[in-house]
Amino acid sequence: MNTFVIVLLLVSGANTQFSFPALTADQIVGNHLKFRQNLASGGLYVQGVQLPRATNMLKTFWDWTLAANAQTYADSCPTAPSGATGYGENMHYIWTTTPASILDSYAFNAPLKWAEQLSDYGLSSLTMDATILASGVADATQMMWAKTKYVGCGVKNCGPDPTQSNKTRIVAVCHYTPKGNIIGEDIYEQGAIACSNCPAGTVCESYMGMSTSMCV
Repeated sequence: MNTFVIVLLLVSGANTQFSFPALTADQIVGNHLKFRQNLASGGLYVQGVQLPRATNMLKTFWDWTLAANAQTYADSCPTAPSGATGYGENMHYIWTTTPASILDSYAFNAPLKWAEQLSDYGLSSLTMDATILASGVADATQMMWAKTKYVGCGVKNCGPDPTQSNKTRIVAVCHYTPKGNIIGEDIYEQGAIACSNCPAGTVCESYMGMSTSMCV
């Protein structure tokens, strides 16, 4: 790796609390992509019911500006969403008696926890409405949102939580653009063939001659 690339990675990750910024960013994106690809290809089941394939699922990429914004909010040790309107926002809290000195794993495991919301609470429709937003799956549906292309995340050790006996609170925050969970819009377009209705300017990605079910 040349000096320029090393400096670029250090600068890119300077506003996060990740010990390994580039690696952790790849892991976070990877966990999002596995979830989205599984959904798009028809492999996602919610409480025993197979969800339809997605025809317009965009591939997700990391964005360091979003990561810096997410880190800034995580640094405030929030107890509720920011209410910002320019991007989507997911939050995950961890309470532990033995917090790790390296926080990266708390961030890249957060998408796995958000995905579990579907098995916990189900999904009543593929068109977003107030009922879905209030049902406990909003983090999962943001990850499912087909039009979302970029993600960036941050994490913060907020120290001892006075409401929890001898436990430290850690918060992970991810920001997304374009924003998902818009009432009245479909979470994704469904169809018999994954990746068959990619948005204008994108094509169905292939790897070794096989479709990845992602639009790029």
